[in-house]
Amino acid sequence: MLGAAVLWGTTGTARALAPPGASPEAVGAVRLLVGGIALLSLASATGALRRGGTWPRAALVVAAVGMAAYQPLFFSAVARTGVAVGTAVAIGCGPVLAGAVAWVALGERPGARWAVATALAVAGTTLLVLGGRRAPSDPIGVGLAAGAGLAYATYAVASKRLLRARPPLAVA
Repeated sequence: MLGAAVLWGTTGTARALAPPGASPEAVGAVRLLVGGIALLSLASATGALRRGGTWPRAALVVAAVGMAAYQPLFFSAVARTGVAVGTAVAIGCGPVLAGAVAWVALGERPGARWAVATALAVAGTTLLVLGGRRAPSDPIGVGLAAGAGLAYATYAVASKRLLRARPPLAVA
């Protein structure tokens, strides 16, 4: 878990340290390729791909589209707003949107804790985006970051269905 948290925290830095002129799509594609090969190798070596039932196709497609959409949205947001704002907005709105997506897609009604956490996330993200005395962040970039949060939330909710049929490493 610690390793995953450290790697998740470097997504904005990956864009910032990419070669000059690298498009957000290229950075995201390389990130998916390297991570995908590593996870596929690990899942294959441990036998995780052979365990479990059949893959729920609809959930698999939705999860794949969500993860694929996240990459260009997130890296485009970081290019427009900077690492701090792009990352904070994407990560901050992810859980809020995951609750909303789960409510719509699965009928899972969020509880009071989710509502309080959502209010705090919205307030904190609003303060971050407005930037104190500075000019507000690029609104298109903020929208792209929110889109990345929605894409990741969609991936997470679809993965919940996949995890009922397959081991976690295979789903990842």
